[in-house]
Amino acid sequence: MARAPRQPNAVLAGATGAQASVALVNFGLPAVGPRLQSDFGLSLLGLGAVMTAGLLGSGLTLIAAGVLVDRHGTRRSTLVGVAVATVGLLAAAFAPTGTTLFVALFVFGVGSAVVPVAGAGALFRVFPAGRRGWALGVRQTAVPLGGTIAAVAFPILYAAGGSAVPLLVGAVLTGATGVAFAMVVGDDRAAGATKVAQPFRSIVSAPGMQRLLLVAACYIVVLQALLAYIVPAIRAAGYSALTASAAYFAINVTAVLARIVWGRIADSGEGSRRVRTLVEVGFVACGGALLLALALHVGPVTIVAAAALFGVGALGWNALVYVSAGERASPELAARSVAVAATVVFVVSGVATPVLGALADVAGWDGLWISTAVLAATGALLAARLDRALLPARLVRPRRRA
Repeated sequence: MARAPRQPNAVLAGATGAQASVALVNFGLPAVGPRLQSDFGLSLLGLGAVMTAGLLGSGLTLIAAGVLVDRHGTRRSTLVGVAVATVGLLAAAFAPTGTTLFVALFVFGVGSAVVPVAGAGALFRVFPAGRRGWALGVRQTAVPLGGTIAAVAFPILYAAGGSAVPLLVGAVLTGATGVAFAMVVGDDRAAGATKVAQPFRSIVSAPGMQRLLLVAACYIVVLQALLAYIVPAIRAAGYSALTASAAYFAINVTAVLARIVWGRIADSGEGSRRVRTLVEVGFVACGGALLLALALHVGPVTIVAAAALFGVGALGWNALVYVSAGERASPELAARSVAVAATVVFVVSGVATPVLGALADVAGWDGLWISTAVLAATGALLAARLDRALLPARLVRPRRRA
């Protein structure tokens, strides 16, 4: 007989801790990127490949992780996934070449793909609809928190013993937090064993799911534009490294707060405000992008303020998309639904980042931010079409009678 999970807050803490450990590695390695490049004799292309190896491994296996969770339960799947991830990091710590390092980090990504999927599925089970947005928002704060901690800790750990030390610390934290989450979450094999005919067709054909995925695609491009190019844009405008660092710090701090606040807002009315909140996030990001384009011609204080506002919208939507995806499919497919949405996010982000750089080269930085604002507004309008009540009457097509 399957044992029930413990208190919802304990499950939330476990899911957040496991996610933070994964983010510590994925978003902490760039903090020691130049040193890794020197140690392994990497070209810029090779360094970029190493920095994104974990994300690539996860992006290609998120759906498989969702299948694993749905079929075999959260506890078993998490233990298997974190074991693979830990082995990958241990191998990375002692990698003799850049190629070996890439492969080892890719393996880490494959194993760690189960963490976001299992965490989201567990939170769906233990939190009612009126608290899911908040819970997913709290869990998602683990990403900027993990990256911020690693940005400080990894250079110190590297100085203590080279590239092996931060990777070993990452391995220990990934294994420990993953096992802790698996123990707290309980055994849900009975729920996970439910079989559904043509599950992926059921997910994609769920009401509004395709439009929701388009919203996610728009918003992830906006997010990548901000995170990947805010620092180069500020420096290109002639401002100091301190101004660029302050803006990037403001973005990450507001991301943590925004994900909690937007999640709380989306939970209003037992989750009935989910779509309206997705719309508001997009328009806030649109305004932030336009203000940033203007602020780059004004001064440092306005740049930091505009970047913070931009971050509130551009980095606040993830949890809202994932919880909406899980709720639109049948309950037994919640983990796989989140995995499908996350796969779209990972794949589009990987393609969009170099395209955004090319756009900045051709259209300039103002062109990049204006295009980003247009894309954010497009995502908001697409989100509005998920709820007919948010559209003017002239834009609502009458439903055909069966």
